[in-house]
Amino acid sequence: MPDAYLSKWRERAALADRNRQLSDETLRELHASGLLALVCPRRVQPTLPGWPTLVRSSRTAARACASTGWLISLVGGHAAIAARLDQAFETKLYSTGTPQLFASASAGPDSRLSMEPQGMRVSGRWRFSSGIEHATWLILNAPCANHPTAEASERFLVVIARKDIAVLDSWDSIGMRATGSHDVETPGLLVPHHEVFPLQQVFGPRPAGAGHEYLYSVPIVPFITTSIIGPILGCAEGAYALHLQALARQATPPPATTLERVAHSGAQLAAASALFDSLLDRLHASGQAQRALTEPQLLALKRDRSYLTHQCVEAVRRLVEHSSASLMTTDNPLHRHWRDLQTMAAHRDVHWDSAMLASATSALQHSLDADQ
Repeated sequence: MPDAYLSKWRERAALADRNRQLSDETLRELHASGLLALVCPRRVQPTLPGWPTLVRSSRTAARACASTGWLISLVGGHAAIAARLDQAFETKLYSTGTPQLFASASAGPDSRLSMEPQGMRVSGRWRFSSGIEHATWLILNAPCANHPTAEASERFLVVIARKDIAVLDSWDSIGMRATGSHDVETPGLLVPHHEVFPLQQVFGPRPAGAGHEYLYSVPIVPFITTSIIGPILGCAEGAYALHLQALARQATPPPATTLERVAHSGAQLAAASALFDSLLDRLHASGQAQRALTEPQLLALKRDRSYLTHQCVEAVRRLVEHSSASLMTTDNPLHRHWRDLQTMAAHRDVHWDSAMLASATSALQHSLDADQ
């Protein structure tokens, strides 16, 4: 679906990087093509293709511009959360029309949710809100110590209008600059009680409602945290294609050592692609069967998406490491892909140490149990 726009997104990527946000033209194309609504509530658009298409589309887009792929996969994927809220609130979210965009933000040291007689008070600074400059809604979650059910529900989720928050000009990273992932500030907003949702009720297993597919009934966290592999793999594939093009344009044939590195990186990306398909197939099959992943399956999922990310980083690092020093400039698209890839690889959903430690610990325990 994104293929028709790739040349335009590739041309705009450098300017988007400098401006620290995607262009209005790109946003219009993303909305017009439906790429930001692939998992929006089925009552709003009942014939959309669903989660695997979301991740595959983000992979394709990221070959041209990683930030565009990120907006499709991570920010566009937040629409699935809207469908897991009650129908009356979903109607409110879409009351002005179908094109809605849901940003999210992480709780920071001074982020606060506090219960009052009239509702939930939302205050403080919230971090890393990708796509917030183009969003219509902001999804937040945090603990609320004084909530009557605080012991039963560790965190609570609220959705507030983008117009009611302040966007802080804080996003100045070395990579993924065009995601515009600024911090935001909520000036003591009051959310009514009926619009405050226990997080585990939203994210956990749920009965499938009319017009819903599996994404809105099975536990959603494995899906929304695995979506990151789309822009990661696509970004690495884009970098590899740029390197091949540069070699092909050289006046003299590349030496054998260079060709060996190209082949090595190509093999790593082919392996990462096979793992990508496996991850999507596993999750899609569990969703179709309305079956939550077991704990060993979930740990294997986290291990494999971290390993996929590691292979992508290594494949591109090898190419960048041996490129000419004269090519190490901020406007070199290969190095922009490299910066973007490193930034995505630092995300907690593909954190290497925690994923590998948990997987190995589980495997050892399984081996001990089998011996007894």
